[in-house]
Parts: sequence; structure tokens; C-alpha cells
Amino acid sequence: MAKKDLDSSVSQKLDNLRNTYKAHLGEYKTELENIWLAINKDPRQLESLISIAHRLSGSGKVYGFTELSLLAKALEEASNTAVTLSKPELTAALAEPLHALLTVLDRDSIIDSNNTLKSVTSVENPSIDKNEAVNLLLIDDDPDFSVQISEILKHRGYSIKYQEDINQLEQAVAEYEPLALIVDMDFSGQRFAGANKVGLWRQKDGAPLPVIFISAFDSFDVRLAAVRAAGNHFLRKPLDVSKLISLLQSELNLAPSEPYRIMIVDDDRDLLSLYGTVLSNAGYSVSMATCAEDAIAMLELEQPELILIDVYMPSCSGIELGRIIRQHEEFATIPLLFMSAAGDTDIQLACARLTSDEFINKPIEPWRLLMVIKSRVLRGRLLRAKTGSLTLSETSVSQDMLTGLPKFAKIRSILDNILQNRDPKALIAVVKIDLRNFHTINNLYGYYFGDQVLQRLAWELTQCLDAKDILCRESADEFILLISNHNSEYSINQFIRSLNIAVDNTNDAEKHTNIALSADIGIACASNETKNADDLLDQADAALFNAKKSPTADVCYYKSWMKDKEKNHFSLARSIIKGLEKEEFISVYQPIFSVSTGKLMGFEALARWQHPDKKVLGPGDFIPLMEEQGLISKLTEQMLSQSLTRLSSWQEKQPDLFMSINLSAQDIQKPTFLSHLRYLIAHHRLIPDRVILEITESLLLSDWQQASNVLNALKEIGVRLALDDFGTGYSSLSYLQRINAAKLKIDRSFIQQSTQTGDSRLLQSIVQLGKTMNMSVIAEGVEQVQELNFLRIIGCDQYQGFLKAKPMLAEEVERDLWI
Repeated sequence: MAKKDLDSSVSQKLDNLRNTYKAHLGEYKTELENIWLAINKDPRQLESLISIAHRLSGSGKVYGFTELSLLAKALEEASNTAVTLSKPELTAALAEPLHALLTVLDRDSIIDSNNTLKSVTSVENPSIDKNEAVNLLLIDDDPDFSVQISEILKHRGYSIKYQEDINQLEQAVAEYEPLALIVDMDFSGQRFAGANKVGLWRQKDGAPLPVIFISAFDSFDVRLAAVRAAGNHFLRKPLDVSKLISLLQSELNLAPSEPYRIMIVDDDRDLLSLYGTVLSNAGYSVSMATCAEDAIAMLELEQPELILIDVYMPSCSGIELGRIIRQHEEFATIPLLFMSAAGDTDIQLACARLTSDEFINKPIEPWRLLMVIKSRVLRGRLLRAKTGSLTLSETSVSQDMLTGLPKFAKIRSILDNILQNRDPKALIAVVKIDLRNFHTINNLYGYYFGDQVLQRLAWELTQCLDAKDILCRESADEFILLISNHNSEYSINQFIRSLNIAVDNTNDAEKHTNIALSADIGIACASNETKNADDLLDQADAALFNAKKSPTADVCYYKSWMKDKEKNHFSLARSIIKGLEKEEFISVYQPIFSVSTGKLMGFEALARWQHPDKKVLGPGDFIPLMEEQGLISKLTEQMLSQSLTRLSSWQEKQPDLFMSINLSAQDIQKPTFLSHLRYLIAHHRLIPDRVILEITESLLLSDWQQASNVLNALKEIGVRLALDDFGTGYSSLSYLQRINAAKLKIDRSFIQQSTQTGDSRLLQSIVQLGKTMNMSVIAEGVEQVQELNFLRIIGCDQYQGFLKAKPMLAEEVERDLWI
């Protein structure tokens, strides 16, 4: 069947399932109404109400009825709370949520041919090969035994024909052309009839077909007869199916590519039908049971490799079923995966003890079901192929358990191979995707929800891929794509556009939570000089790093200058570290004057770098990198030591001088900052209020809780605070009253704007605001006489700028008699 026809067939199946479910919604409505009528007489009916609500909360979301699911969940929670209430209180508590659910059930039960269940793209079972099954011929006069063995082997990829009459051996071989025979020894009470007939057939035909003899009797004579008939193996009844399959695969090399066998146990028939259809379409062999008894009865026949069990089932819960399965030695190692909408930690721990696996929360949408199953299929097949020698941690190295995607190591080896054996005309590219501010989603909604978003995104990204594309998950919120089937940058751009649409689809899927997911994307295309995977991956890293510098989510292609910039960036960082160790960073001092009298009031200490090769560098050359590398606090320590030493010396001549020193957000996070400041003030016998620490809005906003604690400690020490660059952020007013600063510093941009436009209203308002809150107001960057004159008119207290003095070395301050 063509893929288009197959997709159409699957869509039709899903539509039929949805219509069946809608019909069932009418039945649920009737059942709930009957329970409601009976609940006043029999409060035990509340359990049935909870059961139906629980079922609808799961199946509703899976079938696309989000509102129904939420209302059912609300009714379930209200019912659980109402268990301890009296009859009048119970009916009052449940009336509203029940009525809301009944209304929606009535609406949604109407079958609409245009309202279809969204189809999921078929995910190929990675273990399935489309080769024909291995044909076997079974000759046994016990029809019940033959049917049972035939069904078991069929699920393992074998095609079984069976014959009851040993005398029809030659005709059956000629008709069915089997690759091996399984022959019973005993026919109609003749203990060696099977061996005798096979021996005659071999003498006559000479066919080299392998033969496995089976018998309820095991004696020397029976085994000797099997050997003389040229039997390859002998197995005793009751038959050990696992051993039979092992002989077929390892000894006779008859190993078909079998579909992965999954059993689903769930009492919700609607979910069972949907899950079975989705998994069967993806190539899995699926068996289904609606209760524990049926599941146990089916185990021997189906021989599942994974069992999905709903925890919440009547009569025998899923956990109890799991324990029963573990009691059977032959089934004790089958992986179990529990599903439930219950959030009870004890239940989850009980499931974990039985499975050594995660607990899967329902509802499980079809796409998520395929993702969850795929990751376990790959791991299960690896474990079985290694006969148990492969540990879970080893399989996890290559398999991401959350998304079912390969991990980063796999893409590196594949990329190396492609680069070494590529067509020179082929365009090979690595695409790195990083979710912007994803930690906010985890903080707001929790890691479980964050994991669901990552699963959804992985699924949506997978839908963008062609057969040759490879998608891996590198870390928590980073994905890597290897693409090799595009012939132009335009084609890649179109592909990248589809990736951004996938991100938008993820947002749309979580509308009820209102997430805002966006992604930065870095792209590196292999050139003729690209020799190995690491080079291309490093280039994609550099492109992503550049994309993340944008204020909003961005897409960036790697360019050669990025690598040079990165090298310079790295070299500069190393030089800064050495410069801090050698104390190459020094303080320069810019005087601060009274606006009204022109008197020197104090200094602001500013950092400069006496670079051995580049002379003196300004803060713009090193401060941003220091903040990025976490080195800024070390610089602050050195600036404090130098500037407070100078303040101590200069106060001998001018006792009222103050010294302003800038703080960063990283300074207030460092535990030793306060103790270092206390030591310096005590060591130099300084009056604390002569020390001014300048803080910015961004410092306060980075972590207000920590910042407020440090600000309170600084006030206890007695130092004063100045709010720097006031008005350049967006939350200044909300923090002014909280920090109780002594000084307010007006940014140079407000003075320039007032001079250039002639509109001074904003500047006057800022000065007035500072005065109202008992702060001295300092203007920065004053360069013109008219600016100073205007500051005097509006009542500004102090100023600094090139009009009167530039920043100077300490020696220059003393030489030019500023002190």
C-alpha cells in the first residue's frame, strides 16, 4: 500500500475511533445522570461517579476534548473532597461541577463528520524489517498444541503451517516450502513414528532442511531415534518456547525481523482502542486486555516484551497485577510501564519499585505514547541482543529516555562518517536549537510540565524531518540536527522556517498554560575544508552563541569571523585573569563638585586596566567580559582596597571627602563581600557614611530578595547608597522607597536630551523626585557651561564631568593639588 493510501487509511481509522468515542459520551452522560439520581439513597454511588470522572479526564484530552477533560477532572477532585460530607452537603458540593460536565457531554456527543481526530505521523518501529517472515512447518497430531505454538511463533515473526498426519510429511514440505521442520516423535501411540518418517523422507529426498524433534517422552531410545533420523535438535514437551526460539535463531540462523510485542492493560476501552490503533500503525505487535485476569491468561500466548498497565482498575489494580506478573518466573523480567492520572507519590514509588522505570502520567496523547514506547523499544532490544550484559546506564549513554531521541554522542560519530565519505556536491549542515529562557517555564510550572513541553517540542521537530535527517537532544533544552539533503542555503532557510513553526505548534498545544516558547538557532554548513564533526559542531556553537546575543530569538549562520572573535574572546578572558593576579587593574578618580559653590565634595573611583601591551584600557574593554566570566567581584575587591586606602590618606587634608565605588549584581551574591568591606573600613579607620556604594536598577532586579538583605546589612555598617543611572531602566520608582538611598545619580542621556531638545521637564521631575525623597542629586557627564547653569537653576546638588575634571590617577590628583 502506498504511503498516501496508508496515511488515508490511518486517518479513517482514527476518525472512526473518535466517532465511536463521541457515541460513548452519550452513554456516559446517561450513566452519570442515573448515578446522580441514586446518590442520595446510596452514597456508595460516589465511587462510580469518581470512576467515570477519572476515566473521562484522561480519555477526553487524548481524543481532543480539552474542556471535557478539565471539567471531568474538576468533578473528580470535588468528588474526592466530598467523601466525608453529609448527604445535603455532598449534593450541594457536586451539583455545579456535575451539571457543567453533563452540559459538555451533551454537546460533544453529537457526531460531526468535519471534526476529526488529529492524525499522528507513523513512527517506524526501529526494530522492524519489512522482509518476509520465516516459514516453518509443524507436524503434530495434537491440534490444540499446534494452534498454541503457531500463535506464539507468529508473534515472533515466523509463518507457521501445521499438519496433523505424519504420513503427509512429503506433500506438506513440497507445498509449503518451509525453512525448518518441527516434528513430534509420537503419532497414534507409535513412539518413534515421527523419527521413522523423517528418516525415510531424508533417504528418499535428501533435503537438507533442519529438523527439531519434540516429544512428551525423554529417554535414551527416543534421543537415539532423533539422532539416527538426522535431527538437529530435541526438545521435551511441555515445550520451552524461549528455548525453541533460541535454537531457531542461534543454531539454525532462522531469525526473522519481528515486530516489538506490546501488551496494554486498561479498563477504558476507548483508550485501549486508540492506543492499539496508534501502536499497530507504527509497526508494533499489540495485544490488549481490559482486566488483570485476561492479561495473565494472554501472557504465555503473546509473550510481550513490554506491558503498559493502567494503575487505576477495578477488582485488581495495576500495581497488584504487576506483582502477580513478577511472581511468575517466566514473566518476571518483562518490563512494566505503569500509567495513571493519579499524582499520589506512594503509588508512583510502588510502581518504581516494580519496574525500575519512570511513572507515566495520563492522559497520554498518541504522539507522546509513540515517543515513550520508542525509547523503551530501543533499550529493550539492546538489552536482549546483549543477553542482559548491557546495563541501563550503558543504554542511556546513547538514548535520551525523555524524548526517545539519540543522544549527542551518536550524531558525532554519524557526522564524522558522512564527512569522510561525502559527495563533494552535497550540502551538509549542523543546526543547534536552544530554547530561550526555558528555566522560567520550569520555575513557573514545575519540571514535570517542563519535561512534557520538551517531549512535545521533540515530537513537533521530528515531524519536520526527512528520512536522512537526524535529531538529537544534547542537554536539557538544547537539540542538534544533522541535515544532508538540502542543495542550497535557500532550501535550508525554508527548513529552518519549519523548525520555528514547530516551536509555535508547541506553544499552541499548551494554550491552557499560556507558555511563550522561542528558540535561538545556530547553523553551520560544512565547507570543503571541514574534516571532522568537532569542527562543524564548534562552528554551530559559535553561530548559536551569536544568535543568543540578540534581544529576541534569532537565527544565525556561522561566519569565519565568529571563530576569530571567539578566539579573541577566550584570549582576552585569560589576559584578564592574569591581569587580576598581577593587580594590573587600577582606580582612577573623577572629582564630584557642588553645583552651587563649585567645592570639591568627593570622588568616584573608576576601573582602568594598565595592559602591558595595550597601555590603559577603559571599562568598556573588560567589564562586560568580566561579568560574563564571573570575575567582576574580584575587580570590585581590588577597587575597594585601592580607593578606600586613598580616601583614608586624603581625608587627613579634607575630612569631609566621600568616595563612591560601583557594585555589580555578582558582588551582592558573594558571601565575602560584606566582611571584606567591614575589614577595610575598620582597618583604615574610616567614617562609614563617607563611603558611597553605587548600585543600579539591574542589580536590584536580578535578585531582589538577596539584594534587599545585603542593602540592609550595608545600612547597619553605616555606608551610604547611591542609585546610579537612574531612569534608564523600567522599575526605578518601585524600588526608590525600598532602598532608601542617600544619593540619586542622573544619567548623562537626560542632560543631553534636555540640551538638544530644549525640553527639560523630565530632568526637572527627576531632580524634584530626588529632593522629595531626601536624596542628594548628582548629575553625571556635565560637559558644557550651559548644562551646569541649568542644573543650578533646577536645584541639582552635585555634578561630575569633563567640564571641570576628567578621571585621574591618584598621583595626578595629588600633583595637581586637588587635595
